[in-house]
Order: sequence, then structure tokens, then C-alpha cells
Amino acid sequence: MIRLEVWITLPSEESVKAGSLVVSDPDDTRGALSGQFRYASEYLEHPQAFPLDPLHLPLSKEISNADRPHAGVNGVFEDSLPDDWGRRVMARRHNLSRNEQRVPQLLRLLGNQGLGALSYVVEGKLELRTTGVSSRHLQELALLADKFEQEPAAVNGDDFSLLFQAGSSPGGARPKVLIQDENGSYLAKFASAADKLDVVSLEAAAMELSRRAGIETAETKLMPLGSGKCLLVRRFDINEAGGRNHLISMQSLLRADGYYNAAYRDLAKVIKHVSTQPGQDLLRLYRQMVFNVMIGNTDDHLKNFLMLHDDTGWRLSPAFDLVPNIGFNREHVLCIGLANRTPATETLLAEAKYFGIKRRQQAEKIVKEVLKSVSDWSSIFTMCYVPKKDTQKIGAEINQRLQIVGSSL
Repeated sequence: MIRLEVWITLPSEESVKAGSLVVSDPDDTRGALSGQFRYASEYLEHPQAFPLDPLHLPLSKEISNADRPHAGVNGVFEDSLPDDWGRRVMARRHNLSRNEQRVPQLLRLLGNQGLGALSYVVEGKLELRTTGVSSRHLQELALLADKFEQEPAAVNGDDFSLLFQAGSSPGGARPKVLIQDENGSYLAKFASAADKLDVVSLEAAAMELSRRAGIETAETKLMPLGSGKCLLVRRFDINEAGGRNHLISMQSLLRADGYYNAAYRDLAKVIKHVSTQPGQDLLRLYRQMVFNVMIGNTDDHLKNFLMLHDDTGWRLSPAFDLVPNIGFNREHVLCIGLANRTPATETLLAEAKYFGIKRRQQAEKIVKEVLKSVSDWSSIFTMCYVPKKDTQKIGAEINQRLQIVGSSL
């Protein structure tokens, strides 16, 4: 059995014990885990208390069952963990067998190193949080990440300690680390050894295009690193005062475990129930859906959409992980309307009603604004140093998508 105290760092920088997790040992037949969470009385009494999961963990003295036999904990807690890249780093650091990489064990090892506002303590007071390593190690970390990706056993000693300190918490499958400098805290995203395209430059270009399309997007900076480059993404889970903003994924809010079939309109329903500024967030989500269609961001899965809780309440987080269709998969993860394929203009306009957009003219205006911005993709690709061969491959698909959407406007 694993018992963990869950602590939260508030936007004010104050850390409070939010509650306790208890997860039983796996059963002997299916390996199922039974877990429970209960809010701490001191958190319930705190004037800044809010539900860690606004749909499934309301503020209450009662015990809440996770009802997630694979993970053993509510989705909001699993959101603290990294995905493929960070888990590989953690597994190597702690020499974990496959059976030792269950969610509760990983949360215990993660401690206070995760993204977001939550920390996990076996017992006692929360230790001081860290936000990454100094940016002066960026070149070194890029080399170590590349080496670890290609030959994990070759990274040892102090080198691996540095990589673990910087790279054990970021999510996603690609190599990345957390760094900080005098201006703030960042996620540094590197090229992968498996890349067939310059994904770093393509993501930088897509993020810049999204800003120009009127989407609130995480701040980014393309950085040269020797013969390569990396993309710095400013962390929005840390505010200017050094406090934390709590995050929960749309996957957790929709309880979409394993294979799922979800649509952008499902995200809109969540926003209507959760957001303290639903009108603004619904328009932002609609604009991002239109943008993802035009740029070919088909990897638009539910973990790439977050609700953020700051000192103003719940809102849709800034957009992140926007990448053109580098895998040339024509189907979006999320449905637009009832299908995953590139939709016609009429489908985009018909979907607007699910986002609180009642007038067709307003939806048309948003689509035209995004179309105009994305149509300038070539100059943005040049500005972000996307190689000519990649520009030709990705540009052809973007033009095709723009033609599908723009032909009926």
C-alpha cells in the first residue's frame, strides 16, 4: 500500500497540504489498483481552496474513490507525471522494473519535481520546490539528451544526475528539459534522433503563426545550440511572483482513459461547466480548432488542452504543442463535427454553435482571420529557419488544407 500527502503551491507561493492519497497493492489477478483521496481539513478551511478537479473532486470531507483500476489515482494526479520521455529518465534514475513503474510509485518518486502546482510527499513537510537547472547548461543538456535517447546506458554519473534534474518531469515523447534564467522558467525542447524533419523549427513556426492568428499562445523563443537549435517555451504554471498555477488536462476532466473517441465540442462542454470566463474560452478554443485544421496539427489529443487555475479562477491555458502534420496523418485525434478528416468550411461554421457562437457572420469572421494569418506560413517558416525541403513537404499540405477551407468563403 502507498500513502502520499498531496501538497499544492498556490499562486501566492504559499504551500498547503491539500489531502491524502491511499492506493492499495495490485490484486493477484488483473493487477488492478484501488485508490482513494480525501481533502485535508486545513485545505478545506483555507480561504483560497478550490477543487483540484472541478468535475470529479468537489471540496468535501468525504473520501473519493478513484475508480481507475489501471492507475489507482484520479486523473488530475496522473497529470503531474511525465509521459514517455520523462518516464524513461525516471525509470533509469531509479532502476525501475516494469512493475515498479505504476502511477502511485512514480508519484512518490516524482515528489515536488512535476509541472503544475501539485507535489507528493510520503510524510512530513513539503520541501522547497525547484523549477529546473540554469540555462547555462543548455548546450550540455542538449548533447546529453541526444546521447540518452540513442544509448541510455552511456549516460552516467554527474552527467545523468544533471539530465535527471532537468528532464524527469516534462511530458510528451520527445526530448526536453526544464531550465531557468534571470527572466523566468522554460521548457526547452530538442530535436529527436528519429526526426525526419526539422520539428523544432516547424513547432516554432506553428507557435508564431498561432499568435498571429489571434490565439493566446505560450511564449516561445528559438535558440541556436551549436550546429542545432532548441525551442524555449515559457512555463505558464509558474507566475511572475514565483507561485504556481494548477493544471488539469481535458483528458482527466473527460475521464477519457485508454483509446477514446472525443470531439472539440466535448471540450466546449467542459469549458461551459468549469471556466470562470466561458465566453472568452469558448471563442479561444474555436479559433484554435480552426487553426489546427488549417496548419495540419493532427496530433490534437486531449492532453494538449489544459484548464489552468490561477488567482482569477479556472480558464483555458495558453496554447502549446502546436506542430504541423509531421507524420502526414490526415486524421485529427479529435473530431471536428462527427469526423476526424479535414473538414469543409461548412462543417467548421456549423460547429460554431457548440462554442456559443450564434451568428454565422461571427464564425465566418474568425475563420477568415485565421485563414489570412496561416496563408502567410511561408514567410514565417523562413523566419524560423525551416529547411527548404521541409518547407516544400509541409507547405504542400498546408496549402491543400487552406484550399479546402478557403474555397467556400
